[in-house]
Amino acid sequence: MTGYQMTDRPVPRPRPAGQTTRGWRIGSVGGAPVVVTAGWLLIAGVLVALVGPQLQSLTGAGPIAYLWALAVPALLFVSVLAHELAHGWAARARKVPVREYVVTLWGGHTSFSGGLRSPGDSALISVAGPAANLALAALAWFLGDGLPGLPGLALDAFTYTNAFVGIFNLLPALPLDGGKLLEAAVWSISKDRSLGTIVAARAGQVLAVVVLGGSLLVPLLRGERPSVVTAVWAALVAGVLWTGAQASLRQAKAQRSAQAIDLAAIASGAHVLHARGTVADADQVLARTPSVGIVLVDDRGKPVALVDRQALTAVPATGRQEVPLSAVAHAVPPAALVTRTRGPEAVAQVARAAQAGAAVVILVGPTDPSGDPNRGLIPAQVLGLVPVSQVVGLLGGRRA
Repeated sequence: MTGYQMTDRPVPRPRPAGQTTRGWRIGSVGGAPVVVTAGWLLIAGVLVALVGPQLQSLTGAGPIAYLWALAVPALLFVSVLAHELAHGWAARARKVPVREYVVTLWGGHTSFSGGLRSPGDSALISVAGPAANLALAALAWFLGDGLPGLPGLALDAFTYTNAFVGIFNLLPALPLDGGKLLEAAVWSISKDRSLGTIVAARAGQVLAVVVLGGSLLVPLLRGERPSVVTAVWAALVAGVLWTGAQASLRQAKAQRSAQAIDLAAIASGAHVLHARGTVADADQVLARTPSVGIVLVDDRGKPVALVDRQALTAVPATGRQEVPLSAVAHAVPPAALVTRTRGPEAVAQVARAAQAGAAVVILVGPTDPSGDPNRGLIPAQVLGLVPVSQVVGLLGGRRA
């Protein structure tokens, strides 16, 4: 199955920037890598093993039939890649950056690193993939019409495969592209994207049950015994559909949880000291309020480090006037400075901080009109500290 994956929604621990799916990078399109996973090689081998004997039987071509059988996974690869590239083309047309194209055991997916601004963007990107497959099916049908022998059989297979992939992916159920269309429709009507995701994911679960149940019930209603091979394939497809739908439900619930997040409400206070201060300076402020953390700032007032309380305690009493605070602190990445306190935008900033390796984020109030905390802060605008693990716990603990 094919489709696309968005990364615009906040997640607690996103992949590092630039990291791609594990596999073989065979090239790039528009700067986005094209990756083939080991699973694809497995399915290619299975297809050759299944199709080769059938071609031998149909054509009497002998061992050369296995060479022609290689055309089946090759043409399927073209179908899957065309599907994913179409998603990418539509995304770029809507100014959504493409992260990678991946060909996998069950088809492929395209990952994006930008946000969808509207249901229309989602619908356009979704429909592009199946449309590409249907266009390829029409082209192959035209070229293969009346073509004899193995080339004709190959183009016939290409036609039917693309037609099936295009039509099946348009079914209104996540994780299929048609599910994205249903999600976009509900999003457009309700103005609630999470609701659209939930509706389309539930449809995906229903489709999974129908696929599995149909493979067993239809033969029985005809008075026939269900095919073991058909039942196994149906179970695998149903499993992929169910798993994808479940993942979409979790994503929607995380999105709704993110909407209820208020970092300011869970932040702990923080003392603010200059990075050139000494351990004795920390002792003075902690004597007044011992239970809060200490943020170190540079000459511009920008937070640059957090004091390690264990390291601070370990400094001998005789040296506390001389030991600089920088010696008992660890630097914080720029991404750890969070300017949003509520909703998905706040959670997305925490996610980027976690991606950069921060265990604690610093809530700050920017003085620069752009909202960039790296352009200037005053000490009074350090609003508090929030552990990343606490945000992750809130996201996991809430229910839609």
